[in-house]
Amino acid sequence: MAVKYKEIADCLEREIRDGKFDKTKKLPTEEELMKNFEVSRNTIRKAINQLVNRGYIYQVQGSGMFLREKSVSDYINLGSLRGLTKDLTSKIIETKILDLHVIEADEVKSKQMRCEAGTKLYYIKRLRIVDKEPFSIEISYFKKDIVPYLNEDIASSSIYRYLIEDLKLNIGFADKVINCEKIDEASARLLHVNPDDPALIIENTVFLTNGTIFELSNSLFHYQKAKILNRINFK
Repeated sequence: MAVKYKEIADCLEREIRDGKFDKTKKLPTEEELMKNFEVSRNTIRKAINQLVNRGYIYQVQGSGMFLREKSVSDYINLGSLRGLTKDLTSKIIETKILDLHVIEADEVKSKQMRCEAGTKLYYIKRLRIVDKEPFSIEISYFKKDIVPYLNEDIASSSIYRYLIEDLKLNIGFADKVINCEKIDEASARLLHVNPDDPALIIENTVFLTNGTIFELSNSLFHYQKAKILNRINFK
């Protein structure tokens, strides 16, 4: 059941992106969705919560579910763990692998990832290119006992699609820290900016549903191109 509601949410997200509900701005009722997908009300409500958290819809008590504005396709969504390929769907995204190998966790990484020193980690450094322009530098660490295999083909496309669809990982939640720093010379060359220009940095610590950390990442963005979106529900 835990996978089913996410599959329903992904299906509805595709339909929203394809414009199926544009004319009405309103989604089917819970009852209609229960009938269409042949699942329980609880499963549909979990799927709806996914769409709310992804920033696609909002609910009006007694009136139904409505689409939010389409600006989600032009921003990095802080409420999403699914990467640029899902956030920037209207853009052409390319990936250049700068480094990919297995390392052993030192004291700092073992503390950050709550593992023993010497634990095998995949280290990946990627340059993300959006509409033919350098957009971000991503450095990621994955625990090898949870992600046993990664290669350049996987890292060049969507790692999260591989984690979810192929490895069937139950990804739960993440802690995100955002800060700004002056960019170093090597990173400045990659992003085509000047050394000491500002850089937007997002640090992610990502957990499975059982609370196990499996990824630590640091994304450094071109300060003129990255836009952040965080859609909040007032409760």
